[in-house]
Amino acid sequence: MITHGNGDDLLISAAWLLGIGTLVGAIGQTRQTLTSTNLGKDLILKGNGIEAVANSLQAIGRSKMLNPENERSESYFIFGNWLEAIGNAANVVGIDMQLSGSVEEGTRTDAIGSGIQGLGAAFETFGATLTEESISPFEIKGNGLIAAGSFLESVGNIFILNEKIRLGEHILLLGSWTQVFGAFILIEAFSLDPEPEPEKGNDGLNRYYSYANYC
Repeated sequence: MITHGNGDDLLISAAWLLGIGTLVGAIGQTRQTLTSTNLGKDLILKGNGIEAVANSLQAIGRSKMLNPENERSESYFIFGNWLEAIGNAANVVGIDMQLSGSVEEGTRTDAIGSGIQGLGAAFETFGATLTEESISPFEIKGNGLIAAGSFLESVGNIFILNEKIRLGEHILLLGSWTQVFGAFILIEAFSLDPEPEPEKGNDGLNRYYSYANYC
């Protein structure tokens, strides 16, 4: 359950970071695909690094909000967040290897990282199906798109490894922008307030326990 506090603040901050990271990566991938060069690969690396930080913040935020009532669903979110962080970190390593000249090994590492990231987002999608929060449909769609986009990126790298470079690049492009849409749906999700607004008294002060006025 999403509640106000440090955990909720971390989730909102992480959602925005994730949106920025996916957007930076997608812009880099667009430049790389359009030019058929390494131009833009540095942005892809930075984007994945930002995403890894965002995923780690998500995991920490979820851990702060863990309680017996939501332990099952939140455990899927936390596990998924850490998997995504590991996957994005592997992407960073793989892309750095490509830029350093180890193209094949770097592409393979990148493919594995995207697969791990997709698996993590899939765990989060499943966790969202176990909750009854009003934002759950947004989390299901957002994480579902991130999972799909990550798996597409993994497939794109596999095509590149099999020397179907142009097709692979276009699949990578599709996957990167799919993740952007998913990330911005999550921003919308965590920007929503699932709790009822507190009533205001005549003095303009919030009264969170308005039922006490009737006692």
